[in-house]
Amino acid sequence: MRPRITYRAGSSLLHRLHPLVKGGWLIWGTLFVFIVPGPLPVLSLLGLLSVLGGHARLPLGKLRGARLFILTALALATLQILFSRDGPVLLQVGSLTITQPGIEAGVYVAGRFIAVILMSFLFVLTTDPNALAYALMQTGLPYRYGFALITALRLVPLFEQEGQTVYQAQLARGVRYDTRSPRRFVTLGRQFFMPMLVSALSKVDSLAVSMEGRCFGKHPARTYLRQVRFTLLDRSALIALLISTALIILRILLL
Repeated sequence: MRPRITYRAGSSLLHRLHPLVKGGWLIWGTLFVFIVPGPLPVLSLLGLLSVLGGHARLPLGKLRGARLFILTALALATLQILFSRDGPVLLQVGSLTITQPGIEAGVYVAGRFIAVILMSFLFVLTTDPNALAYALMQTGLPYRYGFALITALRLVPLFEQEGQTVYQAQLARGVRYDTRSPRRFVTLGRQFFMPMLVSALSKVDSLAVSMEGRCFGKHPARTYLRQVRFTLLDRSALIALLISTALIILRILLL
């Protein structure tokens, strides 16, 4: 089974960055790949992301969905190559025409797609959900919303595990999921999601009772056992982010 896309503890540069600073760089990188005009900057960013992933020792190519994302990127590149007719012709076989701008457009579109996916992977794999929620709450987010965020992030892998348990249990009882009948598909969906719904309601009820027993929400403010602080590395990364943002804005204004 391929590894899940979830936080992995580590001590790399990305792991030590403040969650909000990493979030800022994620937004900046996403905007960057859609602003730059050619494939070369996108390929350079992909190289940098690969180096950062290797430094953090993250199995990016073995994660769930990695094969699907690669195939999607190849499909996007192929569409651009096949349907672009402008510019110098590099190869022509019958009605098939491959041009230089078509190849550049294919690399550009596929590179943008992969770059956004890689940046998202790096953010999720190197950011502790608790640290992210604490950082948001320390910057002014009401702690009720922060608690909701932490709870949701913690319950996702639990529900995934329970979904696998329900799926394997139904397979052991002889339930077949390889049916093509729409009515049978609806029946299987109801049989699968009903145990999941009952389990979710049970956990929510237990959580609500526990929160009431601890007087959750009684006080408008709260203290934190763990503080997420800015370090010298975070300040340097934030300054670099501000300078990079200013350069992009200046480039847009000069165009």
